[in-house]
Amino acid sequence: MSRAAQGLRAWLLQRFTAIYLALYLLSMGLLMLLHGPWSYAQWRAWMGSPWTGVSTMIFALALLLHAWVGVRDVLIDYLHAVWLRLLLMALTALLLLGSLLWTLRALLLAAIGTP
Repeated sequence: MSRAAQGLRAWLLQRFTAIYLALYLLSMGLLMLLHGPWSYAQWRAWMGSPWTGVSTMIFALALLLHAWVGVRDVLIDYLHAVWLRLLLMALTALLLLGSLLWTLRALLLAAIGTP
């Protein structure tokens, strides 16, 4: 794959994830605005529904992909020491992977009803 195609792929991924993030945040904000205050039990039941869990997991994946592409591009563009760039990219990847696993755990616990 050429460098131009890789840049286009990253650019498209950044745009598509941004669109999903914006739509999710707008819909969740509108839902919370229209619904009013929720009790913990209501919130837990809502987060435990399959549609909410799946859409929230897609949101988490989109957010992490969006962050990865952005941070990776900044590191590639502005860090010229290869060892430092690779180190920071690896640390970023570990942080994002840990965040994804933590989010997945939280969603699964909400879905099965365990505190």
